[in-house]
Amino acid sequence: MTTTLASTVTIADIVVPGPFQAPLSYCLPPSGEVLPGQRVRVPLRKKTVVGLVTGKRQVSEEEAGRLKPVEAILDEEPLVGASLLAIADWISRYYLYDAHSAYLLALPATLRNGDAAALAEEEQVALTVAGEHLEPGQLKGERQQQALSWLQAHGPGTPSELRSQGIQRPHWQGLVKKRLARTEAASASPRTPVGELKQPPLPLNDDQQAALDALRIGQFNALLLEGITGSGKTEVYLQAMASVLNAGQRVLVLVPEIGLTPQTLARFQQRFGDKLVALHSGLNDRQRHNAWLRAKTGEAAIVLGTRSAVMTPIPDLGLIVVDEEHDSSFKQQDTLRYHARDVAIYRARQSGIPVILGSATPSLESLHNAQSGRYRHARLQQRAQGHRLDRLETIDMRRQQHQDGLSERLVHRVRQHLDSGNQVLLFLNRRGYAPSWFCTACGWMADCPFCDARLTYHRSRHMTLCHHCGYQARPETTCPDCGSHELMPLGAGTERAEEALGQLFGDVPIIRFDRDAITSAKTLDAQLSRTQEAGPAILVGTQMLAKGHHFDRVTLVGILDMDAGLFSADFRAREKMGQLLIQVAGRAGRGERAGEVVLQSWHPDHPFFEPLLNQDYASFAQQLLTERERSGLPPFGYLACLRSDSAYPKRAEQWLGEMAERLLATGEVRVFGPLPAILSRRAGKHRFILLVQCQSRARLHAVLEPLVRDYPRQHRQVSWHLDIDPIDLM
Repeated sequence: MTTTLASTVTIADIVVPGPFQAPLSYCLPPSGEVLPGQRVRVPLRKKTVVGLVTGKRQVSEEEAGRLKPVEAILDEEPLVGASLLAIADWISRYYLYDAHSAYLLALPATLRNGDAAALAEEEQVALTVAGEHLEPGQLKGERQQQALSWLQAHGPGTPSELRSQGIQRPHWQGLVKKRLARTEAASASPRTPVGELKQPPLPLNDDQQAALDALRIGQFNALLLEGITGSGKTEVYLQAMASVLNAGQRVLVLVPEIGLTPQTLARFQQRFGDKLVALHSGLNDRQRHNAWLRAKTGEAAIVLGTRSAVMTPIPDLGLIVVDEEHDSSFKQQDTLRYHARDVAIYRARQSGIPVILGSATPSLESLHNAQSGRYRHARLQQRAQGHRLDRLETIDMRRQQHQDGLSERLVHRVRQHLDSGNQVLLFLNRRGYAPSWFCTACGWMADCPFCDARLTYHRSRHMTLCHHCGYQARPETTCPDCGSHELMPLGAGTERAEEALGQLFGDVPIIRFDRDAITSAKTLDAQLSRTQEAGPAILVGTQMLAKGHHFDRVTLVGILDMDAGLFSADFRAREKMGQLLIQVAGRAGRGERAGEVVLQSWHPDHPFFEPLLNQDYASFAQQLLTERERSGLPPFGYLACLRSDSAYPKRAEQWLGEMAERLLATGEVRVFGPLPAILSRRAGKHRFILLVQCQSRARLHAVLEPLVRDYPRQHRQVSWHLDIDPIDLM
């Protein structure tokens, strides 16, 4: 026994970049003490990389002698705790992807690259004793008053935090000159949450109180909070958060997109005195690094973020909130294809804490879990202002005069609402000026040379663009098929709608919301501010307008075109279309005045629209659940999608064909394909899909694991990837 103990040494299991399904083993230096969750530098092939330690174990000296040594230990203490390491391991195994991508979800890019785990050099502005006790109204400048009020309410803030509130450097520097504030080095130190309220909570109606009572603080339970648009879901979040903060615990709030972050952030800051940080793609590397450290050290009591924030280390986490849980933005669509909502639920279960899933249009998976008793289910069926949801009115485009996508009847209704001093929201889920560049002589349309898609014409740049691969070119002036010079834009996008509305309603502002007009959180905030400050106005945009924004002066919502989803080959298309229609319609009548919704359609009698015209999402969702159950599709079965890409279509198809034969030989699963993807060519690559269906999640994983092990992700000019629980078959 003594000989055995003397002949063993300690080695470390370390996840490193690369297509490795498990950590690699490295030999520790004799004096090196390392713990799981610390970063190290290790050799990998001919270079040195940063890895994350996941564990230690004893092996024989002979086995250790074949291992490469750890070159450097980068951290004095673990950056990632044992619970997050276990969740990362689950992510890697569940989504059948390499270990490195799953584990390093917990770290910002700077730390993945090996930077020191200390605040990047940054100053913060703090009040002096004089500034803490001065009434803001005693200052002459309005902006300095704003700066002083914010610092008194929130404590020290960095210039970037102040800038996000509209407080520029000259404003707070004025306070410094008057010795009301000072600059100091920023620091991150733990603060115990206290749940101090700067605003009193709003009174809850019976539905809201029942929802809050259904949540069990201090133990795992998932609450599906289904509330019609404008019913006060956020107030339920806020009061649940207050209970957790009062107990000295912290909260993680996930929102689907950066566009929702500013409004949500402002709402939370107005309510709570505790420190809040935001983590989203709009931050630069330094800002994200510092925000992550403030969350990890416990300085922040509330962490608000988009998808990747789900793995942020947060001490004493007591509640997770997933807002708009149905939104597809929570699913990553490349590399590690994880779903942040599902990871959040798993994290809550492992931590023994509650999770709230909020939506006006819950996903079918969440509804099924609620109906089967796995989740608690609370419904909010009253709007905060007491207004009822109005029935959607349809306009049959076959019987209407129309121009640039606007029917005569809708134009008349828009004028009525503007003349009453209200605002109008017009929704069109196509950006650009026109979806096609068209020859009137022979019908030719401009296609992307690299994708199976039309080029979209953008008039502001006089360019045709592919929204899939980014290809752009000047519009053709001569038709390549017939030589005609009669070429023109066909159809309408948001840019064309904005132009047409400007000609019809030149007396009111036209405010556009799409990815061309909104390029950052700053421009989004500017457009939202412009909307709040304007009187009668028309908002026109894509689904960016549909997600969570509160426009209290919008009384008319016009949906210009939503017919495309009626005929999609994607089995989830109708679910997504119904959710989008309800979400857009819900922007009307959220203030003191009642609203109305008008839907233009070339197929107004389609049975799909029947429950949605009454904004009856529950009946609509139940119809889809019944259809899914008959076909064994999610949530009644489990699905995986294998996709292959190659410049050579036969190779891409054959690669999946081999996999299909191997899967069918198991007798455990149903296999559909290989089939061309809905977007069959993208960025010059031909794309095929293979759908694998099974009634058992465990059996599905069991038959897919050998494929991941035996087929390299790139081989013979073919690349492939696996998507567990796919939400998009493009």
